Amino acid sequence: MKCRISSSINNFEDKINKRYGMEKWHWLKDRNKSTYFFGLYHIGDYLRFLWHKGKKKVIWCGSDILNLRDNKIWQKVIHWRKAEHLCENEVEAVLLRSMGINAKVQPLCFDDPKQFELSYKQSDQPHVFVCCHPGSEEQYGVNMIEGIAWATPLITYHIYGIKKEIWYYKNDPSKLYNLDNIPENVIYHGKVSNERFNEEIKDYQAGLRLNDFDGFAEVLAKSVLMGQWPISRISYPFISYAKDITALIALLNDLHNKKEPNLEGRKYWLNEFNKPL
Repeated sequence: MKCRISSSINNFEDKINKRYGMEKWHWLKDRNKSTYFFGLYHIGDYLRFLWHKGKKKVIWCGSDILNLRDNKIWQKVIHWRKAEHLCENEVEAVLLRSMGINAKVQPLCFDDPKQFELSYKQSDQPHVFVCCHPGSEEQYGVNMIEGIAWATPLITYHIYGIKKEIWYYKNDPSKLYNLDNIPENVIYHGKVSNERFNEEIKDYQAGLRLNDFDGFAEVLAKSVLMGQWPISRISYPFISYAKDITALIALLNDLHNKKEPNLEGRKYWLNEFNKPL
């Protein structure tokens, strides 16, 4: 099998290649060979999908579905082009079906799931972790976290991927020099290496994913594999579902009562992630 990864997710390229052991697709030499297309985000991805004549399977990743939603012409092109489609949850599948694309649901983990050993320990003052990309603070729930921090005083929030100065400068330049407004239980770590991230989150109690439209996030995957009690705004088995802000606050305030690791969740997701692609 060949593998073609969208430039929009090239930060995952090494992980995908290592995880699945597929060779990189060449637009000319591999035009007739069976190929996995990871992500169809932009016109370059669409044209390569159209150019390819061999058997193909599309792995939809999240925001690429939202991009396609706004492009009626390419919806029709992709619908009529013979291919298999895969997405990571029912929320994505429903939107794809509305565009005439039937996709099988299979959550994925691009890291080797075996590397995340059981490490959960209960804490009376739980720590949760969140990942965010610069410029996407609202989408990833950063403002929501700062808004509920006062209502969840036992929780310490660890936000990775952005610096607090960048977030405040984008939303209110006056706060760039007045960082005292950040709740004391919210910590911004900025960008860190994958190795450091994986090491630090071992000591936390939950991964938190607040996107209301999303693929299956590695935050949830890593958290549940370590026996933690992750929380998501999209429903998944053995992962706490926060349907609204009230439910989210309640789930966070209940984390200190999780005396034992999430063994059923770890077992279920290890099995899911080891299924053939």
